[in-house]
Amino acid sequence: AQKANPFYEEWWFLVVIALVGLIFILLLVFVLIIRGQSKKYAKKSDSGNGSKATALSHGEMVSLDEGSFPALELNNRRLSV
Repeated sequence: AQKANPFYEEWWFLVVIALVGLIFILLLVFVLIIRGQSKKYAKKSDSGNGSKATALSHGEMVSLDEGSFPALELNNRRLSV
């Protein structure tokens, strides 16, 4: 009587396992890419709505600038029309 090899020692079993692992990795990558793009879109839409809704006064612009010299100089300069 011949003794049959277990199925996990056959060549086709290794191929099936490799393909299943590849599909799993690809699905994981696609899910991470889609999740990252949806978060990026949510950040853009939130920041876009906030900038249109409120207008900043001169003092708020200067305080947002954190005291950088060139920006303060440009903000304080008076332009003649």
